[in-house]
Amino acid sequence: MIRATADRSQPPNEVEIAFRAAFGTVFLEFGGWVLDAFVIPPTGFRQLRDVEGLSGAILQVSLSAAVLAVLAAAWLLCAVWMRRGRKGARLVMIVVGAACLLFMLNDMSMNGLAALDWSLLASYAPDVFTAAIAVVLLLPASRAYFSAVNNAG
Repeated sequence: MIRATADRSQPPNEVEIAFRAAFGTVFLEFGGWVLDAFVIPPTGFRQLRDVEGLSGAILQVSLSAAVLAVLAAAWLLCAVWMRRGRKGARLVMIVVGAACLLFMLNDMSMNGLAALDWSLLASYAPDVFTAAIAVVLLLPASRAYFSAVNNAG
């Protein structure tokens, strides 16, 4: 059912799906980062410690976590604005989703898909979620919602 309304508190289901998928994307990004840095051998932290020493590894991992946190906060802020009907935030999410899809396809074409394993699926999951957000935001109900909100003021 397509629901085009100017009421900012009632976005259509497609916008709600995109909003929740943005949180899923952040969860997957942080989860993948933790797995790569500390769990899946060879861990990034161990490799950094071998090259940079313990203090250098801690500094690099802290910097990486801080950058990821800032980007995640920006993404979630954009998702909140998108849910409230801001057309600019919707466009940013569509562009980022398209870019993630292009980067993912480029990476897959360079690395190949010889064997589907857990690490391959885990590395592409955030990109798939982000691309899905872009697709959902291009559906007619989403477009109608943003047009109605922008026309209402």
